[in-house]
Amino acid sequence: MLNVGIVQMLAAPLRVGENLALAERCIERAVGEGAQLVVLPEMFNVGFSFAEELMTVAEELDGRTIDWLKAQAARHGIYITGSLYERFEGYFYNTMFMVGSDGSLQYYRKRNPTCQETTVWRRSDVPGPGIFETPFGRIGGVICFDSFARETFEGFKRSAVELVVIVALWGTTRPATRHPEMWLFANLLHRWSHLASEVVPQQYATELNVPTVFVNQAGTIRFPFPRPHFWPLPSRKDVVYDFWGASNVRNASGEIVAQAGNTETDFVKVVPVEVYQADQRPEITRVDIPPEYLNANYYFVQPPLQAKLFQEWSFRGFVGEYEARCARHQVPVT
Repeated sequence: MLNVGIVQMLAAPLRVGENLALAERCIERAVGEGAQLVVLPEMFNVGFSFAEELMTVAEELDGRTIDWLKAQAARHGIYITGSLYERFEGYFYNTMFMVGSDGSLQYYRKRNPTCQETTVWRRSDVPGPGIFETPFGRIGGVICFDSFARETFEGFKRSAVELVVIVALWGTTRPATRHPEMWLFANLLHRWSHLASEVVPQQYATELNVPTVFVNQAGTIRFPFPRPHFWPLPSRKDVVYDFWGASNVRNASGEIVAQAGNTETDFVKVVPVEVYQADQRPEITRVDIPPEYLNANYYFVQPPLQAKLFQEWSFRGFVGEYEARCARHQVPVT
């Protein structure tokens, strides 16, 4: 039996110090309840933002946040997973980590940035996503929209993972009277978030017959909302975004054994899950399937058709934007 601590919090955009302090309090609460593995949400250290300023708080994997995570893991004798904003070789990534009490670090970089995310982090070229070896078993780790991809499911299946952990930032933009197109986008995100938090975890649990953990942020933030170049309307400087919350833990039958509410921003829950470790495991297989977003064969769970279209449009509409931003934020190698 593994005691998994799930943390549903609201990370303030661009405020690393505040977010680490909040996460530390949540980790201490989880450890106090017996957690052996603590799961933090996607981008827990920098929050969610499409602003170019996000690149100013990116870190390398030997930087402040990983050092802090290693110290927390060693201090409490636990493993910690989640995702952070990484700078690597002049580019920026959304990177999932697994940090151990022994000082170990395993990671993978997100494969499928969604829509405006393509302006602030890059798709990893390395087949993925993450498969982490731990004392508790082999864990399949996945970030947000990557969980919809068949390459994720096939990699987990072939590698015989014994627990699936999904970290996420799902939510909905709040419609505005002066921007009627945002009603359509909000409706799409509502449907997408429901699939991501309810259908996807249930499918992983039942198809792989393993416990599945889904951890999301909750609460409300504001951020600038860039538009693709071909969009007839200008970018918006102030969009309200409500995170979906609904973090949950499911057993191998897909039944929910613990769940947070949609708006709980201070949720810490330790849940015992049965992880059956095999005496022998196959070699880890990380599957590479090209991102053909309108091709049904690409998906393990089908997102709304509009989501596929938005994926296609975002890659076409933001061509050059990410590269230009990266060029402005190059860090000299010392």
